[in-house]
Amino acid sequence: MTPEEYGKLPPALQNALREVGFSLDMLDTRAKILGAKPYTQAGAASLKGEAVSPVLGKDTFAATVKMPDEVSSDSYVVYNPSDPNPSMTRAHEMEHVLANQGLGRAAKLNSLWDELSGAKNNPEVGRGAVVQRLVEHAPYLAKNWGLDAGSADAGYFSKQVLESDRPHNYLYEQLATLSALEQAKNKRLTDDPYVRKHILKTPAERETFDALTGLRQTRLDAKDLPPYTRQPEKELSTLQKLKSMAGFAKGGSVIKVEPEAYRSKLI
Repeated sequence: MTPEEYGKLPPALQNALREVGFSLDMLDTRAKILGAKPYTQAGAASLKGEAVSPVLGKDTFAATVKMPDEVSSDSYVVYNPSDPNPSMTRAHEMEHVLANQGLGRAAKLNSLWDELSGAKNNPEVGRGAVVQRLVEHAPYLAKNWGLDAGSADAGYFSKQVLESDRPHNYLYEQLATLSALEQAKNKRLTDDPYVRKHILKTPAERETFDALTGLRQTRLDAKDLPPYTRQPEKELSTLQKLKSMAGFAKGGSVIKVEPEAYRSKLI
């Protein structure tokens, strides 16, 4: 992004960027955005730009910033050039951009999860149980899905999440990372027998996960399904189960007080 392009951003968005420590003099116009562009960026019509800046600090890989109101869905992403997993970070942040675009604020995915999964009456228990399972089974996700050590040891999939005041509020950050893992593997997490048995245990949870991640947040999904709507899952055939089990057997961090910037640690 050039200084001219930065100057064309809405003043409110520039102010929001300054709140995370980013300003025009921090803009490195020569720096290339690291990592592969996620395919989900095709649906991010509200993405107003991306930039690289070391201002975020060594433990903050990226920050997605949006207009402070929920009327505008414009988002801007700032990346740390020292990020060891830039492709994963870009895919994670694009999930936030899509949620800002579709819901007005990325964290609203939490309450939408409650509504779609049937946990609306008791999100601390229903949504919280999923957060807890993701933390407990982080070693499996690391071994078989490529979850990075920072996320598993000190990030959104670490025990520190469970020790926070409101652990159930971290689900939307976990969903963003899970979607990034799916994209990297080009596989559906909800087809993994281990995940179906130990993490997303019910059809409601799996259908809700599929509805809230990736291009299902837009109308660019291959099936042109309405965004954020559950679709009945199809039972895997015996052959699909065997193929799935064989494939997965081969194996073949971001936080403010309420999460919203991709960090390697909870701080």
